Amino acid sequence: MSSDAIKRILICDDEPDFRAIVRDVVEGMGFEAIEVAQPELFADTFARCIPEIVVLDIVMPNIDGLELVTWLTGEGYKGRLVLVTGFNPNYARAARTLADLKGIASVSVLQKPVALADLRAALA
Repeated sequence: MSSDAIKRILICDDEPDFRAIVRDVVEGMGFEAIEVAQPELFADTFARCIPEIVVLDIVMPNIDGLELVTWLTGEGYKGRLVLVTGFNPNYARAARTLADLKGIASVSVLQKPVALADLRAALA
């Protein structure tokens, strides 16, 4: 596989252990993983890597996932979106509905702790 064929995944989560798990899974699937721990850096990181898939924690300090979903849809993002939360799943479902209504066609919702098989299925 040439480096041009490698798909990029942007992982935005404030929990380093969760980012490490996702990174290990996606790299094992042949993806390039780009991580961002601070949601304030999401837009700049996104612009630099233009990922095919975004794995996004819904509940983070300062900027929440709903704001980032709104930003993504404003940018015309049409890639896949995997929303994760360790909190009330209704919050992630609300973000999914927003993404669906704004034109992101492929949205998955995962509840933490995420089963590795479920993560792989959402990324496949």
